[in-house]
Amino acid sequence: MRQIVTTAVAAALMLSACALPVGSAEPTSTTEVTTTTVVETPHPSASRTLMPFDACDDLLEWTIEHALERVGPYGLDGYSAYPVFTEFAEFAGELDSADGRVSAAPSTVADAIKSGVIGTNLQEAGVDEPDLVKTDGRRIVAMSGSTLYVLSIDGGRLTLEGSIDLGFWTQDLFLDGDRVIAIADGGYDIIPFREDVIGTDGISAPTYTPVLTVAEIDISDLDDPELARTLRIDGRYVSSRMVDGAIRLVVSSGPTGFAWAYPEGGGLRSERDAEEKNREIIENSTVENWLPYFIITDHEGRDEIVDEGTLLACDRTHRPDDFSGFTTLSIVTLDPDALDVADSTGVFADGDIVYSSDDATYVATTRWQDPVLFERGERPDGVKTQIHKFALSPSGADYRASGVVPGYMLSQWSMSEYDGYLRVASTDSPHWWDGPESESMVTVLETDGDELVEVGSVDGLGRGERIYSVRFFADRGYVVTFRQVDPLFVIDLSDPEHPSIEGELKIPGYSAYLHPIASGHLLGVGQDADLDGRTLGLQASLFDVSDANDPERTDRFTMEGAQSELEWDHHAFLHDPSSGLTVFPYQRWDETKGGPPPTGALVLTVTEDGIRKAGVISHDQKGSGWWMPIRRTLLIDGNLVTISDGGVMVSDSESLETLDWAEF
Repeated sequence: MRQIVTTAVAAALMLSACALPVGSAEPTSTTEVTTTTVVETPHPSASRTLMPFDACDDLLEWTIEHALERVGPYGLDGYSAYPVFTEFAEFAGELDSADGRVSAAPSTVADAIKSGVIGTNLQEAGVDEPDLVKTDGRRIVAMSGSTLYVLSIDGGRLTLEGSIDLGFWTQDLFLDGDRVIAIADGGYDIIPFREDVIGTDGISAPTYTPVLTVAEIDISDLDDPELARTLRIDGRYVSSRMVDGAIRLVVSSGPTGFAWAYPEGGGLRSERDAEEKNREIIENSTVENWLPYFIITDHEGRDEIVDEGTLLACDRTHRPDDFSGFTTLSIVTLDPDALDVADSTGVFADGDIVYSSDDATYVATTRWQDPVLFERGERPDGVKTQIHKFALSPSGADYRASGVVPGYMLSQWSMSEYDGYLRVASTDSPHWWDGPESESMVTVLETDGDELVEVGSVDGLGRGERIYSVRFFADRGYVVTFRQVDPLFVIDLSDPEHPSIEGELKIPGYSAYLHPIASGHLLGVGQDADLDGRTLGLQASLFDVSDANDPERTDRFTMEGAQSELEWDHHAFLHDPSSGLTVFPYQRWDETKGGPPPTGALVLTVTEDGIRKAGVISHDQKGSGWWMPIRRTLLIDGNLVTISDGGVMVSDSESLETLDWAEF
């Protein structure tokens, strides 16, 4: 079997939980720091609040008015369909056949530990996140390529029961009782070939618009999993969450159904003629062109469309006071009993990063820049990130408030809700630019009516650097920045109006993921580096933060020339607080120096007393010396379960002896 090395891109963005009923001190750090108390937000007019449309006529009038200001000889800039090559069109057609999804087991970490099962590593207890592996302690569902595998586990014994090819690749599964839900950007609607659209080498190319695919798989018969239903939605999949069987999707959708005219033969006159035709197309548009569409297909017996229509009702769609584009961001609640749309609400805004507590979901995106304003010579005052808050209930989600913070956010870990406040960590430069003037900050927001209002902030974190990891716990925040050395900042958030830096620790390298270990201790996993900032390999650091004013690194473990998927995907981490057992994958690029296999799972014991290496687990394909990268680890009844694209292995958690192996 060939080796597959998978590079994961930190996703992003996941949703969850429940909503309101539908319709209804001086810093001790040497770093220069500014602490402010804010009465009015210093970042005004970033389309903070959103207003619902009264009726579809109002929505259509609003979109047509703004579209006529922005349409040109090539359609709406940034909203046309994308050209694709013939080979991709054929592949995309294959994606229409099926979809899949899976969910988690115990709803909280505490419940998981009590039941002897530790599965997906979650940001918030009780808010389940999708992942490529899920378990309830008796069954394991896992994705490898486009195939969903169903296994049973009894003690140290595995049985590969059945599998189903979903027709698309995904890493987002939920497991809910006897159903698995798989979610992916699982297909494209192909617009027929256009004679006036020419691809490379003169090959006529079709165009496509993205489609989100959700599949429900019935696993009540383990050895014969069956595709029950699929849901397809116009748009790009952003993220999802599940609480008590209620799954919520975050979908970003652009306008659809426009067959734009293009200039014929070039020249000013042909451009003018094309623009006039496109203006007529805009004037004749309908609500269905501006709001996403959905189709639900029942696959039991014969494929049959059981429901379809516009995803958003006009009076459940909101717009900003200041125009911010034609993209709609939808929060879709799925029926917990069957794959149906139970509720959806949306805003004319985009979304990139999703964070959820158990009663609110926040969706953030870097503020949209209007090309019309650029043409007028108007420039925004710095980059800002918009945040939209949705209140959650078991039946749906309702838009609640919007706000803005300066700069860019790293990931879902950049946001945390506590005691009625939202804490946000951001950097005023993007992740690909660590300019000498860059700095990071933590902003505290409070919901005031329909606005998220800034009540306090602390800046000056890591000047000339950017944020590499963030973790909030109760009234503390931990922020790691990096360029040449790794400052770990301890932020006091006990007074939301006066946040401050309590302590700072500078060490070589950086931590890309932070996790609590016992009382007053943190584990950081990232990269070791020299004093010039050149990375040297995988590093796990144990920090004693019991004295917030004087954080210390008390122990560390390094693996030269290695890295871990954990550095960009927190789902790759497992920690048992009762024993200190800690597991995450690694890959070594320099195999010339001997040592452990080039890829596997690193097993550590991490307690407040230190870090001890217990060993490594590897998936050596039939003793061939060809190793498959391990992606995830579960703890079930005291045994370690590791999953790769090659199969599933059960190992004794103490001796690491292999107990069983099931090959995909």
